[in-house]
Amino acid sequence: MRPKHIIALILSILGVGTALFAQSPNPYRFRGGRYNGYEIERGDTVISVAVDPLYVFAPPKNRKQYDRLVQNVKKVYPYALEARQYMHTLETTLDGIKSPREREKFIASMEREIVVKYTPILEKMTYTQGKILIKLIDRETSRTPYQLLRDFRGKFTAGFYNTIAKIFKADLKQHYAPSRGGEDAMIEQIITLIDAGLL
Repeated sequence: MRPKHIIALILSILGVGTALFAQSPNPYRFRGGRYNGYEIERGDTVISVAVDPLYVFAPPKNRKQYDRLVQNVKKVYPYALEARQYMHTLETTLDGIKSPREREKFIASMEREIVVKYTPILEKMTYTQGKILIKLIDRETSRTPYQLLRDFRGKFTAGFYNTIAKIFKADLKQHYAPSRGGEDAMIEQIITLIDAGLL
């Protein structure tokens, strides 16, 4: 029997084989962990599986807060992915435009398109969803919304919009830092599960 078949058999016995080899965005993810591969040591196949942290919710309200976080991330994550696509399009197109005037015209036209398309969506978001979206834009573009505004619209405009955001207790300069733990680490795990098709 080939090692791959042995692994599939063992994982199916453990109850993860179906999820592991199913067609999904990441075939090596399964609920609660990730398959990292295997090694053969002295004739034995040793499987390596990383297990995600397991959150234990003592009071039921903590579970409700986590469920709300899952719903909020699921709602705003697609818009963060779209922001990454817009950034890619913007940077690729601007690389081919040499005239400063033409660059400004293109940025203005793209801004109008974004405002028309996303203003109705953003108006329906809660403050919490807006704060999560700010973090996820940083995650997807490697730049905070403040940095994006500063780069494409100037420092004054970026400062103005950040002041408005602070009135609503948000910060366009906020970085996404899942390595520090806390809510960002939970958001990262939720995104991993979404990408794996498990949420």
